Amino acid sequence: MNVETIIRTDLYKEVREHRLLRICWAVFNKFAFPLLHNKLRILVLRLFGAKIAESCHVYGSVKVYAPWRLTLGSWVCIGPRVEIYNKADVRIGSHVVVSQDAYLCTASHDVNSLRMDLVIASVTIGSNAWLAAKSAVLPGVTVGEGAVVGACAVVAKDVPPWSVAVGNPAAVVRCRRVG
Repeated sequence: MNVETIIRTDLYKEVREHRLLRICWAVFNKFAFPLLHNKLRILVLRLFGAKIAESCHVYGSVKVYAPWRLTLGSWVCIGPRVEIYNKADVRIGSHVVVSQDAYLCTASHDVNSLRMDLVIASVTIGSNAWLAAKSAVLPGVTVGEGAVVGACAVVAKDVPPWSVAVGNPAAVVRCRRVG
């Protein structure tokens, strides 16, 4: 087997649902979304199918792949330049902070497949959690209630409630003591 066989584009197949909606949203998200006031950004995300509480704050530089697969509880802040690549559902509880440049990803590829088949899995962030700057949460991960993911951490496995996870790959280093 040679390299050409592995990278042939006709081997890779992906279902592209909501194609027209995706194109409309991508153009809007790139050019108009950053110019809107927060209340209008929330309204537009809702018009595109997101379930978002009015108390949320979403910065204009946020990139969302598919708003119709996004749920935000109350008092959520999605910081500057956060990217939410949600080919599957992303559910974020209440009182959550997702800090600048964080990356939430619900899609990857099967490295054991010659076709590099697409693999998708939802991401869930529990209430009262914090994803620090430049952290990455990978497909299928649940960050538990009250958990903290440290700056630049790469989370490939679930983070238990009320714990602190840091590093690449992220590892739990302690429990949170809130009081």
